[in-house]
Amino acid sequence: MVINISLFLKIQYHGYGVEQFIVKYFVILIMVKKTHFWNSYYFLLLIIVIVAALLRFWDYGNIQFMHDELSALFRLQYDSLGDVIRYGVIEGDTHPAGVQIFLYYWTMIFGFSEMAVKLPFIVAGLLSIVIVYEIAKIWFDDITGLFSAVMLASTQFFVMYSQTARPYISGLFLTLMMVYFWSLYFFRKRKVIYLVFYVLFAALSAYNHHFSLLFAALVGITGIFLIDRKTILPYFLSGITIFVLYIPHLPIFFAQLNKGGIGYWLQKPDPAFFTDFLSYLIHYSYILLIIVIGVIIVLLFTGKQVSFRKQLSKRLILLIWFITPILIGYIYSVLVNPVIQYSMLIFSTPYIYIVLFSFHRKVPHKVIRLLVFVLLVANVLTLIYQRQHYKVYYHQPYEELFKTALLENDNVTVIDDCVGYYHEYYFNKFSKEAPFITKKDIGEGLCVFDSVVSAIKTDYVVTHALTGEELSIVKQYFPYQKGYKDGFTYEIYTFCRKPEKGTKESESLVTYDNLTSKKGNWKDLSDYIVCDSTEDTYYYIDNQEWGPAIELSFDTILKREAGIIDFSAQIKLNDESGKVLLVIAVTDSDKETIRWKGINIAEYCPEKDIWTKVTVSSDMHGVILNRSYDDKTIIKANVWNVSKKPVKVKDLKLTVRPLNKMRYNLY
Repeated sequence: MVINISLFLKIQYHGYGVEQFIVKYFVILIMVKKTHFWNSYYFLLLIIVIVAALLRFWDYGNIQFMHDELSALFRLQYDSLGDVIRYGVIEGDTHPAGVQIFLYYWTMIFGFSEMAVKLPFIVAGLLSIVIVYEIAKIWFDDITGLFSAVMLASTQFFVMYSQTARPYISGLFLTLMMVYFWSLYFFRKRKVIYLVFYVLFAALSAYNHHFSLLFAALVGITGIFLIDRKTILPYFLSGITIFVLYIPHLPIFFAQLNKGGIGYWLQKPDPAFFTDFLSYLIHYSYILLIIVIGVIIVLLFTGKQVSFRKQLSKRLILLIWFITPILIGYIYSVLVNPVIQYSMLIFSTPYIYIVLFSFHRKVPHKVIRLLVFVLLVANVLTLIYQRQHYKVYYHQPYEELFKTALLENDNVTVIDDCVGYYHEYYFNKFSKEAPFITKKDIGEGLCVFDSVVSAIKTDYVVTHALTGEELSIVKQYFPYQKGYKDGFTYEIYTFCRKPEKGTKESESLVTYDNLTSKKGNWKDLSDYIVCDSTEDTYYYIDNQEWGPAIELSFDTILKREAGIIDFSAQIKLNDESGKVLLVIAVTDSDKETIRWKGINIAEYCPEKDIWTKVTVSSDMHGVILNRSYDDKTIIKANVWNVSKKPVKVKDLKLTVRPLNKMRYNLY
């Protein structure tokens, strides 16, 4: 006997609510062989969720922690929850306490391994797919829900944050649950139980992230325009209850607000942020964009015609939900302090999908199956091959650093910018230790760094997160490069003291001037060349402001696929008070400076009448990424004798290091 599932549920479970949300999926699975399940929308949803699970659990044991995840775990290393909140949240973070509290108890039970920590976030990501389907179904229909579910299941935005133990996918899950019960209340039946669960998930959203709090407030305000006289009191009380539940967190909120956010490292956005974000949502793929548009067109012109006018108010609400957080984040970032990132827009993004896929006719089921398959496959293929998600995301800086140091080398010292907990974590993970130097412990200044590196006893060093100037100091003591790795946000070098098979120079020489020979069109300073027979060397000596210099086309760097320029020289001061800078500048066709960096020889703590090697390093990734160059863009390297006191200069070199094409690939 064939049983109609929808009729069964309608008979057994009146209305819509928690019982429907939980029970119907269990009933479907139990009775699957006796129903038309294989030809239903729920079967398609099941396929979507299975694909989503495969994408998120792929090579599960080898998913590495990102920096932000390790930072969150580090901020759990206190003896009590009170200290976690005081030091790990208020003083050490800019996010609400919700996820940190959850992780405190979760890791207490299940430990700190990547698999254990990431599991609840992956589960939250999978549940979000089902919930968005249910929300779209309440607002419009199953077809809208299916295609919205496909986008959440298979685009990198949602796959990556499902695999990341931070308050983004958790916030998506909580805000979706909030909207689900809010939608039941306004579009199905005004039951108090729906308001109860709406209040619960709205409060949890407020504790999760400041932007999920913002989104919860936006949804709450929207309800004011939908209530009637009979429901104004319970809805008003629900808003008061949410605020009361949030009161314990207010001291944390105001303390973090006074800190000013994260603007010390995040740049202000420009108008391109909006188009970049939309491009990110479609994997920066024109092919995927065409497929998405094609799916929408087929949905619009296939099947029986329907009227779209009745649902315009709903679409307007959803558009407001999508656009408002972006505008608020952007305006705040421009006028007050930079805070906006793609991650914090995850809470409002699903609603643009619901709007886009709500425009369709009564499409035959076989067409829906085909379109779901096409869109799902297109997303998956561009995720894997164009976005290279598993190549980029699965290689994070700290694990790659310690793998290189601990598993590939012996007699090695690690030089990095980690907090101590990161070392402990990976020493425990790999059951092996190595001496390490972290810049966070030794203080600032190239002189201090030089003294620490000069005292290293091992024959090898592995470096991460060093400036070009610091790297040049390391190479003075470890001049031979044994290995190099790069990836998302990292370049890892392995250096050794003595030449070995396979070692090489770590940079490529572009131009030089050692006064007896030169490569490139250097400024003619032949009148100032001195031959010192006592030192058997040549050098420039001059008290003019502008010393040795060279200009070259930016294309010279691009052709070498170079990302970082190092300009170095040997400098000797006759007067310790002399101020001399090495400068690298990039100018466009209008002679406007688009990048400038100079370093004072004083930072290297030179001694009077002693030759000191000085290096200035300039990262060209930003210029290349922003495409702020053209064929007339010029790179200029020069010696700037600011004090105009006599100075000796020799051995000028301009070298380049590889362009790390994956540094920003995740975004």
